[in-house]
Parts: sequence; structure tokens; C-alpha cells
Amino acid sequence: MNLKLSAPEGIELDSLVFSLPFNINSSDRRVNGHLCVSREEIMVYINGELKEAFEFNKYEEYACEQLVGCSMMVGKIDDKDVKCICAFTQDNFVAFAELCKLLNHHLTTGEFITESDIDEPKCPKCHLPLDGYSECPYCQSKIKVFSKLLKRVAPYKKPFAVAILCTIIAQLLGVIEPYVNRILVDDYVIPMNTSNWTGFGILCGAMLLIVIINTILDYINMKCSFRVALNLGQDLRQDVFNKTLDLSMSSISKKTAGELINRVSNDANKLQSFITDNGKNAIVRIMSLIIIAIILFVMNWKLALMAVLPIPLAVYIVKKLYNVIHMHFGRSWRFNNAHSKLLHDTLNGIRVVKTCGTEKDEIVRYEQASGKWASAASRAEVVWSLIWPVTNFVMTLGHFFVLYFGSLMILNKIPGLGSMSLGQLIQFTSYVSMLYNPLRWLMQLPRTLADVSISASKVFEILEEQTDVRDDKDCVDLDIKGDIDFNHVFFGYKVYNPVLKDITCKLEQGKMYGIVGHSGVGKSTMINLILRLYDATQGSVKIDGVDIKKISQQSLRSQVGVVLQETYLFEGSILDNISYAKPDATFEEIIDAAKVAHAHEFITKLPDGYNTRVGNKGHTLSGGERQRIAIARAILHNPKIIILDEATASLDTETERQIQEGLGELCKGRTTIAIAHRLSTLSNADSLIVLDKGRLAEMGSHDELMRKKGVYYNLVMAQRQTTKMKKVEKNALANA
Repeated sequence: MNLKLSAPEGIELDSLVFSLPFNINSSDRRVNGHLCVSREEIMVYINGELKEAFEFNKYEEYACEQLVGCSMMVGKIDDKDVKCICAFTQDNFVAFAELCKLLNHHLTTGEFITESDIDEPKCPKCHLPLDGYSECPYCQSKIKVFSKLLKRVAPYKKPFAVAILCTIIAQLLGVIEPYVNRILVDDYVIPMNTSNWTGFGILCGAMLLIVIINTILDYINMKCSFRVALNLGQDLRQDVFNKTLDLSMSSISKKTAGELINRVSNDANKLQSFITDNGKNAIVRIMSLIIIAIILFVMNWKLALMAVLPIPLAVYIVKKLYNVIHMHFGRSWRFNNAHSKLLHDTLNGIRVVKTCGTEKDEIVRYEQASGKWASAASRAEVVWSLIWPVTNFVMTLGHFFVLYFGSLMILNKIPGLGSMSLGQLIQFTSYVSMLYNPLRWLMQLPRTLADVSISASKVFEILEEQTDVRDDKDCVDLDIKGDIDFNHVFFGYKVYNPVLKDITCKLEQGKMYGIVGHSGVGKSTMINLILRLYDATQGSVKIDGVDIKKISQQSLRSQVGVVLQETYLFEGSILDNISYAKPDATFEEIIDAAKVAHAHEFITKLPDGYNTRVGNKGHTLSGGERQRIAIARAILHNPKIIILDEATASLDTETERQIQEGLGELCKGRTTIAIAHRLSTLSNADSLIVLDKGRLAEMGSHDELMRKKGVYYNLVMAQRQTTKMKKVEKNALANA
């Protein structure tokens, strides 16, 4: 990202390290301002005049704050002493946020990084961030979108070609039919020729043969078309699903589960239907249009001109109204997507709905969402229903011209036009109708394209999204021992708003470490970086001296066992859920893992034992039982590194003590990292990592940190005080 855009008049841009324009002052008025940074100081210019200059260390931290309608860059001495340095419109937010990150790095390390490693490309047309997409999904060419779809037909080109060939032959046979009709009318019907019944019978037999051949061709055509469409739909769904699993957590977190389900199922199915109904027809009908037009102009170019005269006007109307149609179908897709999200969230959270007694509220919400979708879809169809009759009438005006002037030619009323027999007029009007059929289809295509292009762009958004956490070409499968190094690590879910700031620490193999701190200081984020669910914004995380980015993700995660705070059980049996970490595990290994996790006892008391179905997200089990199964799953994984994120949060004190004993046996010789709300459970850890405001505040054993009386000491005292208050309240209630 370029952080040296322009300089105030009279200042050489090359003499500055950074220089960004801003356009709002502290009084919310428009100004022509520049924030300039040299290697010694920061300068604020307004309308070419220097208003303020100060050294970097005047403030302890620089930050960008997003407001309503604008943003501002501030300097902080502490949480209470905050000063606005400059303000700007939202389109400059990312550049100033990146500048703040580099300035904060200079304050922390003394290192001056002059180039930004962050680039946030924007669409050149609408200026919206691309968010990992190669092209803007809103501005990309619709032709390009459908060309991508056609390329996916390549694996099934043989059945697709057969379907097209059958349709072309059927169209050619259709061209013969009007010619046979003309002979019947001119040679047999008009002169009432009853002497040549043989010829009449041959012509009728030819018509019947054409019908039979067309029926056979239609069967082959439909069979091949459905084969292509069904396989293409399956491939699309599989590819979208595979890519979804391949995306990083930062990409997935931007989308809801309902939205992803909608893209895997509904959008892919819509594309499948489009290929079945319209894919080959677009090719065939365009060819048919060209062939019929040539025949008409060869037969009588004057009448042919009358037939096609209104067509350009109809095409112009549809082209002008296409954007309106596209807007309405886009709106319908968004409401459909919102409807899917609500349905998914409500059904997944049905227990919360029941316990809160909000069934009626959810019914109203669903009714509103469903109503908006129905209204948007209806409005889109109504708009098209208003447009289509007008364009169809305009287009078919040529047919009336042909009938009128063709009748005059039969009667020789207009000598300049020439003469024509009744059979020739019937043949010509039949070809005109055949010309209008593909034209009608093409005229209605914008409605289909407007609907399908939305789904196509959403599917290709997923397929073409760049994965920001991916294996290097030279990544290795490392046999992990367990040493972990954090080296000046910065990380933010948004790069300009770091959660972790300059974390440097070393975790030695075979020891247990606890991560403590207030909520939101980055405890779980540290775990996510070790698992490489995210990549550090700055700095490096190393395992056994190897940068984590050089280790293949499969190798890394197969050697790390995790018990998360949010326990998730899959639909299936208890046996399936424990063996998920090791599908080839023996039944004895599963039982041993369950015993260590103190889950075996309650499992054997269930009616079906290990084959008991857990239900959706394990709702048939208690929170503690679910947690113990998750711990058994991690134990079966037999990891080199163990991560416990509030692993015993859902257990009672006695069960927690028992599991801690089992985990103690498991953790021997393995690097263990634990996060726990009850600090007493971490008192036996070899070392505690204390985070405060995203920074590493302290590190040491429980006794060392208590003697130091710093951040950790205050946390322990506050928790003890809270525990005492709860006991007093409990005793008071008991005595009452």
C-alpha cells in the first residue's frame, strides 16, 4: 500500500517517509490537509501551513477510530488522554490505519519500516475493497462469468456435443417442414389435384417421419442434457464445499453458515438448471436464427426486411431495461439469502428459542423475512411481466407487415413487390415464426441471465477467493517435538487494529503453560496462531525453530490436540465423535481415551453405550458430558502439543479435579498450553503468560508472579474477592 501519496505545496515528497492527505479538521470542516512523517517528527499541514509538529514519542500509541461518516487518527498517552491529530473520510481509513501500525512498531522496537506490507486492492469502477477476490463481483463482465461456466462443461463435452447435434438436426428438419407444406398447398390443395395420390402420400409420410425423428432426437437430447447438468451441478457443489473448507478462518468468519449453505445448494442448483434449460439452447438458437434469416432473405429480401424492421427497437428496449431487471433480481437474491440465514440460525438455536419462550417472536421474524423475499421476487417478476409484452408486441409487428404485404403480392396489388403464391406465403410466414421463436427466447434471456448471473457470481466468488493462509511450495512435514517461539508477533483480525502487540516469548518442550488475562486481551488468538488458523500480521511463530508458515497445515494440526471452550459434537454416535480425531483407532484405544477423560463411566450407563446417538450438536448430553467426550477425542489424537481452551469450564469441581489428574498423565512430555477462567487451576503450571491490552505484561510461575504483585496478582486478588462475595451471598440465601 502506498503511504506517500502527496505533499503540501513547497515540500518535496522525496524528503518525507510518509505523507497522506486528509480532508477534515477538528471542527468538522473541509480542509486541504497533509499528515507528513519524516525520520525525526510528525507534521500536520492545513492549507499549506504547518499547524503542528511533534516527535514520535509524544504519544504512547497511535490509533485510527472509525466514526459515523468519517474517521480520525488519534494519539494516546493513556486511555484517558486522547488527542485527535487529523480526520478524514472513510475511503482513507485503511491507509491511515496502516500508518498507525507502522508508527506503533517504531515506538515499540525503534525500527523504522518505510514500506507497508499490506495492500488492499479496490475495484477501479466502484472503489469497493475486493476482499480477496480477483475481480469485483459487482462490476465483472457477465459474459466473463458465463464463459467460466461454459469452461466447466469441458469434462462433459461429448454428451454436450451430442445434445447440441441432436438439437441442430431437429432445427434443420424443422426448416424442411414449411417447404413440404408449400408443395402440398401449391401442388395439391389449390389446384385440387386428386390424380396423384402417390405423391401426396409420400409427402404426408415425410411429415410423419420428421415427427418420429424429432421425437427420437428429443429423447437423446434430454438424456445427454440432464447427464451434463447433473454432473456439472455435483461438481460445482463439491468444488464450493472443498473450497469452503480450504478457506482460512478470517475468510469464513466474514460469511454466515446459512450464506455458505445457500451458495453450495441453491446457487449451484440454479446454475445446474440453467445448463439444462438454456446452456445448449443459446448456441443452437443463435445458429437457427442465422440460418432462418439467410433463408428469408434468399426467398424475398424485401419481405424479410419488413419482418426484421421492428427487431432493433425491441432489442434496444430490453438492453436499456436490463440494469433495472438485474437490480430487482439482485435484491431478490439478497432477501433469499437473508431468509436462509435466519432459517439456519433459528433451527440451530432452537433450544435457546424454546428456553427463552420467543417462538412467537421468531415466527414474526421469519414471516417478515419470508415476506420480504416473496415481495422482492414478485416485484422482479412483475417488472419483467410489464416489459416482456411490450417488447414481444414491438418485435412481432414485422409478422403483420409480412402478412399484409404478402397478401398484396398474391393479389398483384403492388407490382413493384413482385408476385407470390399462397404456398410461398405460408412457407415464408412459417419461417418468420421460426425466426421469432429464437428471438423471443433471446429476448427473455436477460430475465434468466439477471437471475442466474447473481448465483454464478456468488459461486465463483467462493471458488476464486484467494486463501490468505496456505501452504508454501516448499513446506515440510515436521515431526514436532514441542518448542514454540513467538518473535515480535503482531496480529489483528483487521491488520490496522491489532489484538496482539509485539508478543515475544518461548515455550519449551514438555512444559505446561497457562495464558491468563482479562477477556479480549488475545488469549484465544495466541492459540489460533499456534494452530495457524490465522497468520501473524507481523513477526513470526516458530515450532522447533521452523517458521510455522514452512510447516504443512495437515502435518501441524495432526500433531496438535485441542479442546476448545465451545464444545462441538457431530451428528452420530459417541463412538463416532471420539474416533473423529483418529478414524482408524481400535475400540480399546477409544475406551482408554474415554477412561482418561472420565467419560467411560457415564457412557456405559447409557442405553446403547458407545453407540448412543448424541443428537444435533450433542443436545442429548449435558454440557459436562459433551466436554468430556471432546477431551477424550483430543486424548485419542495423541498430540505432541496440547491446547486446552477453558477445557474444564463446563464441569463441576470434583469432575474437574479428576480430569485434571488424567490430563496430568497425558501432558507428561508434551507441551501444554491452557486457558482457564479459574486461575487456581493454572497454579501448577510451569509458567504463566500474562496478557494485558494485547501485550505480554508478565511471564513466570504462580509464586513468582504473586511475589511481583503486578497484573497477575491483581487478577488473582480480584477473583478471590469475587469468590468470597459469592460465598457470602450463598450463605445469606441459605440462612434466609
